[in-house]
Amino acid sequence: MSASTATQTGTIAARIDRLPLTWVQYSLALITQACYGMIIGTDAVVARLYPFVWEPAGVITAGQFSILLAANTGLGILIGEYLLGFFSDRFGRKPTLILSAILTGIFLWPIALTTNFSLLLLFNILYAIGMGGVLSANSTYMHEISPPRERGKVSQRTQTLAAFLLGAVGTVPAIFWVPDHYQWYVFLLAALPVVTLIPLVAFWLPESPRWLEAKGRLSEADAVVSKWEERIRQRGFELPQPESERHTVITSEKVPVKEIFTGKYGRRTVILLICWIFGYAGIVYGTAGFVPSYLAARGFDPQTTFIVQFIGSVFGGALGMFVSSLFGERIERRALVMGAGILFALMTLALYVVPGTIGVSVLVILSNAPVILWLFNMYNYTANAYPTRLRSVGTGWTDGIGHLGSIAGPLIAGYFFATTASAGHIGWLLWIALPGALLPGLLLGFAGIRQRNAILEEIST
Repeated sequence: MSASTATQTGTIAARIDRLPLTWVQYSLALITQACYGMIIGTDAVVARLYPFVWEPAGVITAGQFSILLAANTGLGILIGEYLLGFFSDRFGRKPTLILSAILTGIFLWPIALTTNFSLLLLFNILYAIGMGGVLSANSTYMHEISPPRERGKVSQRTQTLAAFLLGAVGTVPAIFWVPDHYQWYVFLLAALPVVTLIPLVAFWLPESPRWLEAKGRLSEADAVVSKWEERIRQRGFELPQPESERHTVITSEKVPVKEIFTGKYGRRTVILLICWIFGYAGIVYGTAGFVPSYLAARGFDPQTTFIVQFIGSVFGGALGMFVSSLFGERIERRALVMGAGILFALMTLALYVVPGTIGVSVLVILSNAPVILWLFNMYNYTANAYPTRLRSVGTGWTDGIGHLGSIAGPLIAGYFFATTASAGHIGWLLWIALPGALLPGLLLGFAGIRQRNAILEEIST
């Protein structure tokens, strides 16, 4: 073990894990999920503009659209998750969330001012770096402050807000402003993270005390946890003695990146990479990137398209997350991922045979539930698979490199979407259903690790 690395008893981690679940944890987790919802709500803005603005005007071709989508949801996020994931483990979760909001805001707004393909490509990559940053830090922070038996409840209840914002931010303004005033739409998406999230994180979110402890900054970590303990005692709770012997913390000033590729972490990394690559290529971006075009092909106008997507996010995704949270830690996350993959595959294949606007709308709305369940439980599973010293970089590497699926996925999905258009886009439906949802779901379900009710230091060290 290097001179800058040491093993110690995790007294701070033990004190966090003994705390009862109160508004203390919920309020902080909600801030992290607001960061996710407002920043990731800007994701794939080109998918909302292309079928109703750029394609009718003849300024962007179908091939260029697929490249823009791949660069945004794949390359840009990959760069952001790697760089800002490393930044998060080295300098902290809090500054990473602030930096993510800044990068998203300053590089998104120029998209409203140009239809030049090269410039659109550049700014789609740059603003996506901010999205990659929030992906590497938000779930990491949330799980580091949550007691083990309540982790599923905290994450999935607060992720209901993330799911709601994810749908509302991207679709509600679009209902009123796309296509006629799409520039206003882009300006609003760029402004929201900057004017809301930066002050929220800067003034109300303390640094993760688990991260502080892993960096040897014990006095700062103690100050944060002591405030939480005092607030909880004021609510009438008696706190049990911390089980420090169950919390072994390896402190390290540097980020030992190579650990995620060796030993037991290496096996976890390989499984997660496969799941993320195929999932992003299918159930996530292979789906989201083409749903507006699919609905347009089925005769939906812009307003109806965005209304269906909004309802799907609110009543499909958010409600699905809330119902899932009722199970808390009673169901393994890997089982939830597998179940969501199977359910989505069945719903997607049903789109091929269901006729009429109403039937398609209902299926698209309901299919948001397994998409959100798959995505957020993959976030939660990934964040719990690595120790504190590696949590952001491990999440960033697996989820980030997994975004290679977001690069290849839109290109493959776009090919199938275009070449099977005369056959009801069956190639696209099969792609997102089978290799894009069923395969990663089954793989994690059968090869993933047990996480239910487990202490982070026990399952990730």
